[in-house]
Amino acid sequence: MKYLVLLAFLPFAAFAQSNQQMLNGVWVKVKAQMKDGSRLVDHNGCGLDFLKYTFTPDGVVNRSTEPLFDGFKLPYKLTGDSLIVGGTIFNIVSFTKDTLKLSFFAPGAEDSQLPVYYFTRALERNTAGMATFNAAIKDSVYQATNEFFPWCKGDILTLMRIISGDYEKGSFKASFIIDKKGKVKNYTLISVDSMSNGFAKQVCRDFENVDWKPAAKNGVPVASIVQLTFKTQRSSYGGTSMMMNNMHIDYDFLPKAPYPPIDRDDFETAQKYFKDAINQSNSGNYDKAIELLTKCIEIDSIDLGAYTFRAFINASRGKTADACKDWATLAAYGQLDGAKKLAKFCKK
Repeated sequence: MKYLVLLAFLPFAAFAQSNQQMLNGVWVKVKAQMKDGSRLVDHNGCGLDFLKYTFTPDGVVNRSTEPLFDGFKLPYKLTGDSLIVGGTIFNIVSFTKDTLKLSFFAPGAEDSQLPVYYFTRALERNTAGMATFNAAIKDSVYQATNEFFPWCKGDILTLMRIISGDYEKGSFKASFIIDKKGKVKNYTLISVDSMSNGFAKQVCRDFENVDWKPAAKNGVPVASIVQLTFKTQRSSYGGTSMMMNNMHIDYDFLPKAPYPPIDRDDFETAQKYFKDAINQSNSGNYDKAIELLTKCIEIDSIDLGAYTFRAFINASRGKTADACKDWATLAAYGQLDGAKKLAKFCKK
């Protein structure tokens, strides 16, 4: 009997092991949207912010928001239809050898409030990319994209440690090719603002002292070109006398957020208006609630919750025309619930 019990567990164990093996490798987030299909709208990239997971067989994942560099290591565990990364629990919506779709574990959350992240396997698949022949290296060179890029063997501090001396304040733009052997070629300084050309060129030279993994299509190394904007400065740390070098890299090949960033103080003020509007509505002061929600929207023009709440109050008071304006705005932002209400209650 004990042998029958053991055999009963073998298929599940084999399935779990198969999924574990399939997860190993590099995965890049290529899209994000709400679970009901609505567009993800925020000031932090609207789902376009870069995220890379590198899963290893030993239960450790390297999570990075830098395309060309490693990030930091976290433990992970794959259990049934759940993936635990660090302290975050994801539901696995779908999983194939090349695609992975994750949503946050949030029981009771509405689909319109639950983000879903779409990942694709990098390096090992035939990623679409534009290639041109480069006479200098006598090879085809592919343009880097948000899912196709070379990779430094280390984190961004690896590069910063190689750049010797004190950093200058300013920014510069440069382009370079990482060939199929991982060597830096054709490093070109495109523009420099307030820093010296000497420092900008030094950073360019030090790029050659970093070990690189070339971009790959179907597992085959290829040459790729990237364009980056470096922002550097030297400043005091936490108000102390200790000075630190700081460097930030903007990746020209990444998609840009369509909505502008919002100042933290403005965001907090808008949220206070929203919370006060809820209290006023709960007390039956609907005109005051509408006034506060309008102030919230004047500060944060993409606060979807404020549009939704204002439309709800107006609709419940019979002010359908005013509600339709907010539903139209929500529909324009790709929110399915707003589009459905617009179609149902705002027919002319």
